[in-house]
Amino acid sequence: MKEYTSQKILKGIVDNNSIVIQYVYDQYFDGIRKFIEKFGGDKDDALDIFQDAIIVIYEQIRTEEISTINNFKTYLFSVCKFKWYNHLRDNKLDKYSKVDLEEILPSIEYKQESIKIAERVEKEERVRVYFNSFMELSITCRLLIRYIAHGWTVKNIAEEMNLTVTYTYRKRHDCINKLINKVKEKLKI
Repeated sequence: MKEYTSQKILKGIVDNNSIVIQYVYDQYFDGIRKFIEKFGGDKDDALDIFQDAIIVIYEQIRTEEISTINNFKTYLFSVCKFKWYNHLRDNKLDKYSKVDLEEILPSIEYKQESIKIAERVEKEERVRVYFNSFMELSITCRLLIRYIAHGWTVKNIAEEMNLTVTYTYRKRHDCINKLINKVKEKLKI
């Protein structure tokens, strides 16, 4: 099997090169699976975390948050470990709910990078919660919120949706509150 440098792996990920991505799976998935199984997960959990980590790395490359990584394996493991830690924390899995971050990530070498990864993972989770909450709203609420997000006035929204201005004001308030409450419930705020 051909060996790839960290930079070639990053380029392969951003270019969606199936050969490089398969190489990453072949080389690193088993280690991630063993780690996640050690901390209460299973193979499906490991696959989800692994895929999410690849997406995080892809986004970081694409948005130029990272341009070089000296050791891809270590970086990938750090991202996976943070994602698994957050999963454990958020789902409070029995004896694993009190897993200490230092137990999972004993290396101080990647502390600064780890902070960036943690922030990115947390941001992704919030976006996922917002999106899922938005999709749970009625079609009318989703449409109304989209118009609001695009800067439409209540009068324009009312005309577009064939509603009265008064009803549109009330519905806008109701839909926004529903979305806020769903997000708060999911984020346990």
